[in-house]
Amino acid sequence: MENIGSFEAQKGVLQGERPIPLGPIRYCLYSRKSTEQDELQALSIESQVKEMLATAERDGLLVTEIRRESHSAKASGQRPEFNRLIDDIKLKRFDGILAWAPDRLSRNAGDLGTIVDMMDQGGIREIRTNGSRFTNSPSDKFMLMMLCSQAKLENDNKSINIKRGLKAKVEMGYRPNMAPLGYLHDKNADKGTKRVFIDPERAPVIREMFEKVGYRCWPGRQLKKWLDDEIIFRSRAGKKVALSSVYAILANPFYTGRYEFPIKSGKWYKGKHDAIITQELFDRVQENLSLIPKGTHGSKEFSFTRLFSCGACNAGITAEEKVKKLSDGTVRRYVYYHCTRQLDKNCRETFLREEALVAQLIQVIDKLNIDELGMTEIVKEEMEKLQRLLAVVSKLDSNQQNAFIMPKLDVRACARLILQDGSKEDKRKLLEQLKSRVVIRGGKLIVERVKKS
Repeated sequence: MENIGSFEAQKGVLQGERPIPLGPIRYCLYSRKSTEQDELQALSIESQVKEMLATAERDGLLVTEIRRESHSAKASGQRPEFNRLIDDIKLKRFDGILAWAPDRLSRNAGDLGTIVDMMDQGGIREIRTNGSRFTNSPSDKFMLMMLCSQAKLENDNKSINIKRGLKAKVEMGYRPNMAPLGYLHDKNADKGTKRVFIDPERAPVIREMFEKVGYRCWPGRQLKKWLDDEIIFRSRAGKKVALSSVYAILANPFYTGRYEFPIKSGKWYKGKHDAIITQELFDRVQENLSLIPKGTHGSKEFSFTRLFSCGACNAGITAEEKVKKLSDGTVRRYVYYHCTRQLDKNCRETFLREEALVAQLIQVIDKLNIDELGMTEIVKEEMEKLQRLLAVVSKLDSNQQNAFIMPKLDVRACARLILQDGSKEDKRKLLEQLKSRVVIRGGKLIVERVKKS
């Protein structure tokens, strides 16, 4: 006898009316594998498909499509394939579901309510699982809800047990998750109590990283360059350590022998692992990091970059900043210019401090021809602006402005003033007017005359 799935059809039978033939049930085989740890023992997706196709062949079921999904069913409305299945049932593409077990369909009240509601409306005529069959009858729907609710209860209890286990673990001194670079896990210990040991290869480098930032105020970009080019430091996967990972290492208190769990909870624990650095050094690094500007390699703009060339290898000149905290609490900022080494990685051109560079620039400008500075018109404009400003400040009326005598134009003096006290933009604007090529060779500025063609 053909299955009658809708309430209206059953009502028609009771009243003696002839029911409308519904035809064979069109099943969609839905297989799901959760990504959660508590479901690692469930059959794989392909195993589910194989088993249920055998059931369909044995019972003569019409399977029109197979849907596969790797997603947790703990939260409602979060599974793309399941949501698409429900939409297709509403469009009457299917009126039956074939699944390995009820918990493959739902482990939450929201999705379970959607399934039962569609059974009430006649959209789902039957649900088949391994050894079970659920129709629109009250007893079948009750049993389906009981089985799915039991799965939800088990899922909730496992979540509570996992949290309880994690709490006990951290109180014993074992922080969950993978230990950071500089440590190795004891693979032979029991799960949950695996100790971590200092990595003899990477731990000394980690310690030196903290020392360079804590005692020498190295910025992150310089530290990464040192790791990549000089130390050849690599992660466990054999890859270079990204700049963001460098900052993550420097901000990780795990290296002091303590850790916070959960992060930002304010709950600190003493770990079973040995410390690589002292708490004092860690605090000093955090203080220095707040003074050193962060950023990606080469993102900071300095006053004289991209204006000169290296006299040794003809590459460009770049700069880097170093910050040093003095004993009296004050902070000193130093900027060093050097070759980018893009054309020759072994270029030996020396570093040049910005103060020494400015002093040499002033000497160069004093020796240049006035016309070669190309600044005359710019200086005139600036002095005219100054004249108008003084007139406003002095509250002079229009008839008295002519009484202000503009000082004698001195392009060299103006250029020296800009190099010493001007803004970064004014310094660059000045040097861009030079008609000579300036290179740094042996720590000295050298003016190379551009030959006229």
